[in-house]
Amino acid sequence: MNNSYYILAKEDIQIERLHICTWEFPNADSYIEFGMEFSYRSFTNDTLNIWLSVPFIKENDDVKCLLKNLADSANSRFIFNNIVSGISNIGADSRDGSVLHFEGRDSLTILPCKIDVSSGLLKFTLNKPNRYEGNLYFRVLVKHNGTIAIKKSGIAQNTYIYDLKINETRNLPEDIYHLKSNENLQICQIQNLFCLHSVPDDFEFSFIDSSKLKNIRKLETEAFKKYLPDVKDIGKDCYNIMFLKDCGKESYSLFTTCSEETIGTKQISLAIATNILCSLLFFVYSVRTGIKKGEVWYIQMPWEGIIALFVLIVLCLYLFHIKRKK
Repeated sequence: MNNSYYILAKEDIQIERLHICTWEFPNADSYIEFGMEFSYRSFTNDTLNIWLSVPFIKENDDVKCLLKNLADSANSRFIFNNIVSGISNIGADSRDGSVLHFEGRDSLTILPCKIDVSSGLLKFTLNKPNRYEGNLYFRVLVKHNGTIAIKKSGIAQNTYIYDLKINETRNLPEDIYHLKSNENLQICQIQNLFCLHSVPDDFEFSFIDSSKLKNIRKLETEAFKKYLPDVKDIGKDCYNIMFLKDCGKESYSLFTTCSEETIGTKQISLAIATNILCSLLFFVYSVRTGIKKGEVWYIQMPWEGIIALFVLIVLCLYLFHIKRKK
């Protein structure tokens, strides 16, 4: 998985804050969010185009603008980790954009964006707002078939490598180089980068750059379900979020690894059940060949065999219960 991203525009845009959030769902589609905050001065015309290179994106992939999701005080509090004192529309309709009024920080104007999806590239078109307060912001959700991370499978564990690179020009791909030249684009400067990785709590964060780590906390499940209702349903208190931050650089690199144990309770129980079953088959053979005629077979069964059969039934019921919970 190539996780090198580039943000380009014709105008000299400085991204005040870039938000990247990954949602990891094993054996299901994963998601990644991109949010960009910038100044109103970035608009030199009535429209503003921003290109985002996403290597794994395909033309038919699902990419959604999150204006509607953020135009809700509970959702915005969940995303921006700040109390929202009020929300107002910037036009006659909420679909034109919304202004979020926070307690303890400047207001933020959320804009809608038109999204053009092509292989390896997203193009965002934003209209200049008639009214705004504070900086401007837009956010999108990208659905991906598979994991966002680089997955290394082993016998005892799987390793998920999140190697995110943003605006690293020394490895500029050929297609981005030609796009930059042909469209007369420039790479946008990023002032602050915020990155969140959400993974199941049976994943272990095995490597984190401590200089960029802000905190690790439990995912607020109910708030997440309200914010992204279309995303896979998850159980309560079963996901962790790691929060990374970096700032003041021309390019950024965030490297994190998680490990998932593949030999767990289910596998151990299955091995024990298989062992008991094989032993019972040999036991049944010995009983069957030595059974006395005219007497009921289960009365002649030794108590050791009855215990083994009982344990086998309990283990099978336990494995069935684990499967239903998943």
